Amino acid sequence: MRVGIYNRWLATLGGGEKHSLTIAEYLSRHHSVQVITHKPVSREEAAARLNVDLARVEFVYIPDCPAVQITPLTAEFDFFICASFLDIFPSRAPRSAMVVFFPTPLSAESSFRLRRRVGLILRRWLMVPTFEDGVLHTESLNGTQVRQTAAQVTIKLPPAPREYAVNFDLIARDPSARQAIIMLDDQIIESLDLKVDGTYAHCRMIISPSRRVTRRLTIRTDTDVSATPVKMILARFEIEHPRYRAYKILFERWLKTWGLKLHRIPPDVLSFIESLKTYDALWAISKFTQTWIKRYWDSPSQVLYPPVDVENFAPGEKQNQILSVGRFFVGSHNKKHDVLIKAFKEMVNEGLMGWKLHLVGGVGPNDDDKKYLQQLRVQAEGYPIEIHTDIPFVDLVKLYSESAIYWHACGFGEDEEREPIKFEHFGITTVEAMASGCVPVVINKGGQSEIVQHGRNGFLWNTLPE
Repeated sequence: MRVGIYNRWLATLGGGEKHSLTIAEYLSRHHSVQVITHKPVSREEAAARLNVDLARVEFVYIPDCPAVQITPLTAEFDFFICASFLDIFPSRAPRSAMVVFFPTPLSAESSFRLRRRVGLILRRWLMVPTFEDGVLHTESLNGTQVRQTAAQVTIKLPPAPREYAVNFDLIARDPSARQAIIMLDDQIIESLDLKVDGTYAHCRMIISPSRRVTRRLTIRTDTDVSATPVKMILARFEIEHPRYRAYKILFERWLKTWGLKLHRIPPDVLSFIESLKTYDALWAISKFTQTWIKRYWDSPSQVLYPPVDVENFAPGEKQNQILSVGRFFVGSHNKKHDVLIKAFKEMVNEGLMGWKLHLVGGVGPNDDDKKYLQQLRVQAEGYPIEIHTDIPFVDLVKLYSESAIYWHACGFGEDEEREPIKFEHFGITTVEAMASGCVPVVINKGGQSEIVQHGRNGFLWNTLPE
């Protein structure tokens, strides 16, 4: 049986990725399994960081695109699993399942459709090109969007009543990509010699007037067959037009996150409910999530708790240290590291001696995530607080075994009725800590109360003084 598992966020290598890759590991014992994502990530690094056996699992990288464009790909599999947080799209596979970390409220659908309509109008007016195919990952660096691409990139250029110029820079990421062929509407316009030494090749081309007809720009390079999916880096893509300059100022310099979203507006979408009906099973990761699936979607679901390798954890010689494990990122269900730092600093200021606080986690890929981590480092200065990023699994196990207490604060200060998505949906790290003999002192919200029974195998808290 051919199995496809989609996870847009694989490169973050967080708890959700551990969940989806463990499903992949299990199914690969008897079936052909492909894990589909956009941003390249080392299979070996994923296996080592998350402690999963991926020897029989194939990683497939496709161009970054709206979730709805994944639908045609699902038809290639006998069994398709959507394991991507907040990505909902129809499946065409004979059998399908969706891992639901947390459901999107149906009330968000009308708002989403309005935003999409406004976004499409704005994108047309600002003459923003459409990157149809070939872009694997896009990020904003120093005020410009940089794109990692496959061997061929296809871009729809906006129509305009007057001619305009298109400028862009290219550099080879794969050493075998030595030349790029530039085509406009299937006609070769130019060829560029590519380098891998940091020197970009520049291209400038004139687009003739066209009020309604969009033009198709193709950038193609012939490369050797290799495991490296990224072949080129496309940077400083610009259209010489006053409207596009307004886009550059607004959405690449100031509102960078919204600028990236403009490029990912889907051309058409089905309703959430229509999409959900194409799946045979909904797998909730906790009873907390299951409750909200029923409330938001009025749909039944099965609880499939995330896997925890409890046999790989054991108590060691305990030290006076508190541990908290969670990815360093902003937005959504942020782990509230700043709250933990604040609480620990207050304890030290009130006389606590001989204790350390250890914060461990991977770092999110965005600039805002890195700024958040730097802010935490500044807040921790002068106190016995250590921050560990992207450490090997063996080092994490050691920290677990040595720590006496485990802290968790995700959802602190949030309203569970208004924004339940901001709470921990399960809590893999809490289980890992308990298996290591740490006393869990965790927030009494979300999935945490399914794991810890207050006064029996840990403690639940609601306020910082607690």
